[in-house]
Amino acid sequence: MTDDELIERLRVAFPPVPEHLIALGRAAFDWFTPEATLATLAHDAAETPAGVRGGGPRTLTFAGRDVHVEIEVSGREIVGQLAPAVAAEVILRSPDGERGARTDESGGFVLSEVPAGLVSLLFRLADATSVVTSWIHV
Repeated sequence: MTDDELIERLRVAFPPVPEHLIALGRAAFDWFTPEATLATLAHDAAETPAGVRGGGPRTLTFAGRDVHVEIEVSGREIVGQLAPAVAAEVILRSPDGERGARTDESGGFVLSEVPAGLVSLLFRLADATSVVTSWIHV
């Protein structure tokens, strides 16, 4: 078998990856923030057994090294707070793009019109450090 025959067999066996998947893969590298400290999901009220909590907002807690993030997801809105309270730029990241807000003096923030699907929050703190949450599905 020649190289050309092998390449043709591979093309048939493995069709090309659709362009939208290639674009998502490349966008993933844009989301990578190596200097940011990761705040991982520590608690998700959606994981509470059925019947224990009613149909209220979903609450999540992310634990970072020096900062905790508590959010409440209700419909297409996220209301959250950084603890300890610090000034920060808040960036909502999703496959639909990014948009931002700022924390108030108590570390609170509100993000409206949150797209359904995967989201992550990036916080650029006043001391030039960054914290990023793990990805969640809303």
